Order: sequence, then structure tokens, then C-alpha cells
Amino acid sequence: MTFQDRLQNLARQAITSITASEAEDIYAISFLIDNEDDDPRQPTLTIGYNTEAQARRSIQDASGPAEARWNYAFWIQNQLVVVGDLTSDPAGATARREWISELGLWYDEPAAPADWITTAGPLAAQIEAHFNQACWQLARTLHETGVVERSLGRPVPVIVHELEYYEGIAHRTELANPPGLADDFTAWVRTG
Repeated sequence: MTFQDRLQNLARQAITSITASEAEDIYAISFLIDNEDDDPRQPTLTIGYNTEAQARRSIQDASGPAEARWNYAFWIQNQLVVVGDLTSDPAGATARREWISELGLWYDEPAAPADWITTAGPLAAQIEAHFNQACWQLARTLHETGVVERSLGRPVPVIVHELEYYEGIAHRTELANPPGLADDFTAWVRTG
């Protein structure tokens, strides 16, 4: 199974595993992109969600309702699945390495720090770009095939993010969703 096939299968399983009672309160799905052990060769995708109840509980700790609603720091931070994690998804980690190698982007950790800037750094940036694209395209596919709407009973935005927010996060989230569905989130990123 290719890495993209694994991403799609595990994401579909995660979203369809959400119960009807959970689905009623969900207003956003989280596609958290992170690098395991801070290694750009080991990107992971953690799929979870947030609920209206959690957003209400978080208002007192946030700077306002929008931050409580959209900043992942205030979310449930549940993990329906972590794709590519060396511990919980070793087959995915292997498939990820093969995918990166097939793209011609795998590199060995440089011995000299100067080699990071000239060799590994540009490859790491390309890995990040490919992984981000795979994740937003996956979210888009889950919308287009009806997985999100069938599982949650309505269209819900998929937030494709990291732990920090910037224009690239807003743009990827726009690409991941039908037009307008993630406007509240992207407005918060751009103005918040």
C-alpha cells in the first residue's frame, strides 16, 4: 500500500469511527501536521476534532471566543489516528520513508551543520511541501467523496494546521475545504 493510500484509508476510518452522539457537537476536524522527534523526514498527520462544548469551556482561558474556537491549544487534542508515527503506525512510518525516497528527497543527517543549510535544508522544505499538499488534498477528497458529511451529518471544515498559525495554514485550509466552509477559521488566522 502506498503512503497516500494509507493516509486516505486511515483518515476515512478515523472520521467514520466518530459516533453520532459525538458528531452532533463537532464543528471542526483537525489535521495536525507535525514532525516526529523534530525530524523533517518524519512528518505525521494527527486527526482529531473539536466540539462546541470544548470551545465554550475554553473561553475563560482564551483571549476571546474566536481564539477559544480556533486555536488548537484550547482544543480537546484527541487523536483518532496518528498516521506515520513510528510507535503507533510503524507500517505508515515505513511507507512514508519509501514515499519520500521515491520523491528523491530522502537524505542522511548531515555531519556538519553547514551541510544542513546547503543540502538537507532544501530537501526538508520539499518534504514539508509535499506532505502538506498530500494532507490538504486528502481533506479535499474526504469532502468530495462525502465522507465528512456522511460521518458528521453536515459539512464541517477540516483545519490543516501546525501548532503555529500563519498565512500558509489559512491557504492550505482553504484548499482543503469547499469554498467558504472554513472562512471563520481563515479570518481568525489572518486578523487574529
